[in-house]
Amino acid sequence: MKKIGILLFIIIMAVVMTAQAKVRTEYRAGGLFPLIIDDSIKDCLNCPSPTEQPTIPVKKASDSKKHKASAVVKDNQENVSVGLNVEFDTAKALIKEKYHNDIKKVADFMKEKPNTKIVIKGHTDSIGKKSYNMLLSRARAKSLRQYLINKFDIDGSRITTIGYGFNKPIASNDTEEGRQKNRRAEAFIEEVKAK
Repeated sequence: MKKIGILLFIIIMAVVMTAQAKVRTEYRAGGLFPLIIDDSIKDCLNCPSPTEQPTIPVKKASDSKKHKASAVVKDNQENVSVGLNVEFDTAKALIKEKYHNDIKKVADFMKEKPNTKIVIKGHTDSIGKKSYNMLLSRARAKSLRQYLINKFDIDGSRITTIGYGFNKPIASNDTEEGRQKNRRAEAFIEEVKAK
């Protein structure tokens, strides 16, 4: 009788564990961690849809790695710009402390140029479902926006966010190094002044 009780207990535990594993697999689309979105981060007003092109010029991927403000003189105009590229861990939208100084440069630029606005574009690697990655890319862009607001007191109405999911890779998704580069939020601000 004791053996039958132990066997019944093992069978019940196997059924319970199988049910839990099934729920976990369904809940974690593509085998990824569940996406947790902080609802205290407000959406921007009048944000463009992911299919709309932002009005801010797109900078080459090689240029976005520089994180520096630069001035270039052309004809009778002076172009002053600053770019930013922040990378994320898999399935996460948390800003790492190592990017604080780079983000501060963008905030300082925005404080010096109070009429500038910024578009932050969030991206992911190609692992997981398209819908999950779209949410994650938006969360990354919003996280960077909120960082600028909370840490540097930048007016949120000057910051637009947009998520592209895995639609705009800058590196191959076939390698871990490439996927790391694709898990990013990037921004570029340019101010053109007449001389």
